[in-house]
Amino acid sequence: MDTVKFEQLIKDKKIEVFGELAPYYAGATLSDSIWQPYLRICQKYDIPVAVHTGGGDPGGTYSWSPKARLKYGDPYLIEDVLINYPKLRIYLMHAGGEEWHEHALRLMAYYPQLYTDVAVMLWVEPNTQRIIKDFLRNAKQAGYLNRVMFGSDQMIWPYSIEKSITFLNSLSFLTKMDKEDILYNNAARFLKIKK
Repeated sequence: MDTVKFEQLIKDKKIEVFGELAPYYAGATLSDSIWQPYLRICQKYDIPVAVHTGGGDPGGTYSWSPKARLKYGDPYLIEDVLINYPKLRIYLMHAGGEEWHEHALRLMAYYPQLYTDVAVMLWVEPNTQRIIKDFLRNAKQAGYLNRVMFGSDQMIWPYSIEKSITFLNSLSFLTKMDKEDILYNNAARFLKIKK
């Protein structure tokens, strides 16, 4: 889609969030030049941007996403975007994934406008759940839990939302308020949802 049409769709309130952007699957990053005109428009109109981080579908490189490489899922690769668009509301989907969750936390330390979600990480499989536990514990200890949002990554797996909430609620190191913030309050603030 050209940028003129994109901007008009925003003006017409037909685009309110730009995402999930997944340049990872095309062997690219959000810092690539092709995305810059769209990001400028999003910053101009205060449109939130959601970008895929972490890996992808195991074996996907052999079938539907032949250009995908793990290195493109590293959140550090969007640092130029954070620098060039300091007022852009952006969040990392999947908290950097299994591979890069510590990089997500480091970026959150440097860039206070950056949020993340825990989509797919709460339900996909036990090793991923182990990693997201560490991520959430570390985010809480570092003081960034107020920028972590719930996400189910529910596409064709309707059971995943309930499974995600059940897992999140099982984490005893999170208070009731921490869980409420992750499930709603942080996203309401990020998305500027009026109560």
